[in-house]
Amino acid sequence: MFDLKGKSILFFCPKFFGYEKEIENKLVALGADVDAYDERPRNNFVTKASIRINRRLLKNTIEAYYNSILEETGNKAYDYIFVVNIEAMLPSVLERLRAQQPSAIFILYMWDSLQNKKNTEETLPYFDRIFSFDKSDASQLKGVSFRPLFYIDQYANISKETQQGDVDLCFIGTVHSDRYNLLKVVKNQADTFGLRCYFFQFFPSAALFIYKKISDIKFYDARFNEFHFIPMKTGELKRRISAAKTVLDIQHPAQTGLTMRTIEMIGANKKLITTNADIKSYDFYNENNILVVDRENPKLNLEFFKTPYVALSEEITYKYGLQGWLQDLFQPQ
Repeated sequence: MFDLKGKSILFFCPKFFGYEKEIENKLVALGADVDAYDERPRNNFVTKASIRINRRLLKNTIEAYYNSILEETGNKAYDYIFVVNIEAMLPSVLERLRAQQPSAIFILYMWDSLQNKKNTEETLPYFDRIFSFDKSDASQLKGVSFRPLFYIDQYANISKETQQGDVDLCFIGTVHSDRYNLLKVVKNQADTFGLRCYFFQFFPSAALFIYKKISDIKFYDARFNEFHFIPMKTGELKRRISAAKTVLDIQHPAQTGLTMRTIEMIGANKKLITTNADIKSYDFYNENNILVVDRENPKLNLEFFKTPYVALSEEITYKYGLQGWLQDLFQPQ
């Protein structure tokens, strides 16, 4: 039985729709003593954008933020330093943390592709274990292991509930890259088939939407009222997924790794339509449960909506749950 009783963990993770709190809570539930911090010094749009363009633009802010954390934690010896999706941490910070915690095991997990993150590779030598959700990272970067994402417990609870299934096709996600155009094409086909749809298209800010509408021809005909600028609350998200027969996922075109939404459907026992053809190589793939569509020319199959979900084995559902994910990171085989 996997547990972390008696282990102390210094945990860094960016705020991301509450997933950072779910991870922290599960670590605590497994018996660990956890000190958790945001991986970024602030979570406003300017800070996030600056870090992604070049984190050295905020070098002084980042160093001041981490200096305060190192002062708070300096008198405590940790068993693990656990970092998820590193963006802000500078090598200088990791070097100090290594010196301060010489006995700790440093673990890094990436839920964005390492190869798409500027300056991330320079931090890799400071970690003992490195995992990525993207197979291409593992195949192209030395020392990186492949480990898909996880679903949180609330999705397993969805699968246990009585479901009305009053929506045939549901999409809930951030609008990026070519997603808006793809969603329009899929929605038009669904309407032609007479399918009931619910689409929640999220933009991080109204200002970003206005910028996109001015600068990107794909958004020329987009209307303000098509989008939401406040993330969906957890309870509402659960209700919407529970009421859907099928969920649509469109991964970022620069990534081959499976999205969080894809893995969540394993826990929820929901059928999935995805643009990610690589899903066919995963151990949970079942053509009855998953329809892969061409990103350039997506075509829905009406018959797919008429058949029920085929349940997966307990071994597979555990593997992709949050506890199974943590087990692979903290107790690798």
